[in-house]
Amino acid sequence: MSHETAYKMLRAVGLIVLMLCFINIQGNAQDDKNEPAIEFSPLEGNPVLTRSATEDWGGDCGTVFAPKVIQHNDRFYLFYTGSCNRQAHPAAIGFATSNDGINWSKYPHNPILTPSGDGYDAMCVSFAVPVVEGEKWVMYYAGNSQPCAGPGRYIGRAVASSPDDTWHRGDEPILTAGDTDDWDAGFIMPHAVVHTGSGYVMYYSGGSEYLIPLPRLVGMATSPDGIRWAKYDDPSTTQAPYAHSDPILELKEDGTTEPFGAWSVDVLKTDLGWEMFFSGTCPLEMKQNCPGFIAYASSADGIHWKTYRTPQLLVLTPDQGNQKWAAHCICNPSVLKAAAEYRLYYTGCTDQQNDCEIGMATGSITWK
Repeated sequence: MSHETAYKMLRAVGLIVLMLCFINIQGNAQDDKNEPAIEFSPLEGNPVLTRSATEDWGGDCGTVFAPKVIQHNDRFYLFYTGSCNRQAHPAAIGFATSNDGINWSKYPHNPILTPSGDGYDAMCVSFAVPVVEGEKWVMYYAGNSQPCAGPGRYIGRAVASSPDDTWHRGDEPILTAGDTDDWDAGFIMPHAVVHTGSGYVMYYSGGSEYLIPLPRLVGMATSPDGIRWAKYDDPSTTQAPYAHSDPILELKEDGTTEPFGAWSVDVLKTDLGWEMFFSGTCPLEMKQNCPGFIAYASSADGIHWKTYRTPQLLVLTPDQGNQKWAAHCICNPSVLKAAAEYRLYYTGCTDQQNDCEIGMATGSITWK
């Protein structure tokens, strides 16, 4: 079987999985005419996870960022990325645990996943997305094969019996950035993996260049088993940069994009349908007071999203938090929902390079 034929078969499987994933929740999302009432407040004791007082990968000379929090067996687990110096101490992944989701203890033998020194994740690993599957823990992560100050062109997958056990990574990435003229040619990084019962859906960010203000968009991929993945591809778009796959955010109606756009998301499948929290940059009129924010979107099918990003509807902004440690930018949302309460974990940064820590906010979203 040729590589092209195998890819087409996988894409077909992915579309079937996608249909099965979404068929039961079409009527649950909110009507497009409604708007949510969004109220979130940062924890006064923020940040909840800070750099350690050492010179290691997550020490005072560097940064901790990209939280991903899950709850398992009445215990909270926070996976995060740390870096002291991307050249001398490349980005690596660690975790912390908590009984209440507020007070965290770092695993003393962090980091748990480091660059391999060879292959697709030779130089940096970052943006961990953990998933518990029975007795097995799975971690999806961004891998960079080059000296880096950001994510690379690959998403990898590692497996362990528990977070503090040895993580065994795959020999090959499970998802790769696009071709030269594709929308996600420069980088991709995972943010959310949802197990629907009939398969998996992954939401990821991608773009042509991570470090300069070019569009960052959100893509989606599906898998029947968590190992073989196919990017979402709208068959009606056949020209570059959307010939091979399509972003689900953040294209405007005329097909153009905003600088940075939407990126770094978390997605929940709830009784409301599909809910997304995403990072973005503020509209021009808000730029001085809000260089970076977290906003909300909803969807009936997980593909087509309605975003809420007016000043009155933003989930969280640096001004709203009014905390010096996160005065310049907030991003990388990770969300837990219990009954009507949301817990939002996020990266907060000052205007100093790589000066980032992790905070938490609580809130509610109700529909008018």
